[in-house]
This record gives sequence, structure tokens and C-alpha cells, in this order.
Amino acid sequence: MRPILFVSLLLFVALTGCKDGLVEPERFGNIEGSVFNFETGEGIARALVTTSPATDAITVGEDGRFTIEDVLTGAYTLTAVRDGFDPNTVTIQVRDGRTAQAALFLRPETDDENPTGVEFGAEVLGFTNEVFATDSSFVTVEYRAINNGDVPIEEYEIYFRIDTDRGPFYQEITGTELTAGERDVATFRKRLLGATAQVVVVEDTVAE
Repeated sequence: MRPILFVSLLLFVALTGCKDGLVEPERFGNIEGSVFNFETGEGIARALVTTSPATDAITVGEDGRFTIEDVLTGAYTLTAVRDGFDPNTVTIQVRDGRTAQAALFLRPETDDENPTGVEFGAEVLGFTNEVFATDSSFVTVEYRAINNGDVPIEEYEIYFRIDTDRGPFYQEITGTELTAGERDVATFRKRLLGATAQVVVVEDTVAE
């Protein structure tokens, strides 16, 4: 084999091996948010916030605010709990070098006996942005409708708020026939007119 050809072959093998062995650097961002009383809009002190995938568990301050620093980029589901309130979740997207904003609204627990037996809830499981042009974008949201009661639900409504880099968007979803204890996973696709979704939250639910 000619020396020049042999050296070229070795160089090609070396470069190919280096390319295959490249490791993408880890990227980090931050999460800032607040936990609010759904009825009054005031911050809820000492609520516990956890994330999935797991990061640090945070007990919020007296004003309801919290910060989670240096988390890997990606989608996170945040859950807030506090004695005397029903828990709630929100899904956000953490981007490299940026701070994602989250707002969790907790409803005060009630002592009603709930004679109808209807206990309905919903949660956001995740969302994916699709950007095609400056004025054309969509978000696909995966969610779960939950019948926690002991009677079937004939009809229900779920109201979503989608916070974007261009302001909030809203989506109403209706459904029927949810048996006692049933959990129905579904998706919807929302046009955002060029905006990019940053936070998706369930604002309210109605069932009968």
C-alpha cells in the first residue's frame, strides 16, 4: 500500500471514531414559580413543590414563591401540596440558560359530604411544540381525565390555560361517559399563531 494512501486511511478511521464517540454536553436551566390560593389569588406559604423527573423538593416561602436552580433541560411536571388544599400540577419546559415560570393554583378543601358522589379532576401529562413559521405553530397537549368518585360521570369539561412567549391561550375540552374510578388519557392540538408554549395548566373542571 502506498504511504500516502495508508496515512489517509488511518486519518479517516480516527476521525470516524471521534465522531461516533462525541457526547452531547448537558444543558441546564432554572425554574421559578409561585403557589396561589385559587379563590383569593394570594400566595400559599410553606407549600411543598416536587417535580417529575425528580429534582429538589422545595418548601415555598411565606409569599408562596420558590426557585429550583440548575436543572437539566426538558419537560417537568410540578406538583404542589399543602394541608387544607387539594393538590395541583402544572407542566413546564426548561430551556438551556433560561428560567421557566410556573404558577400552581390550589383549591381549599371543603367539608361537604358530596352527596352526588361526583369527584372529577384532570392533569397535564406533557406537551410538545411544533413551529412551522413565524405565524404558524401548534402545541400538542397530553392530559388525563380522572373520575375519583363512586358514580359514573355522564359529561365533563376541562379548561386549560397555555402560557406562551406571546401571552396566554385557552382551550376547552369536553368528554362523556367516564365510569367510576376510570382514568382516560387523551390529547388535543392547539394552534398558537407562531407562539411557543412554555406552561400548560388545568385551570378548572366541571362534571355531572
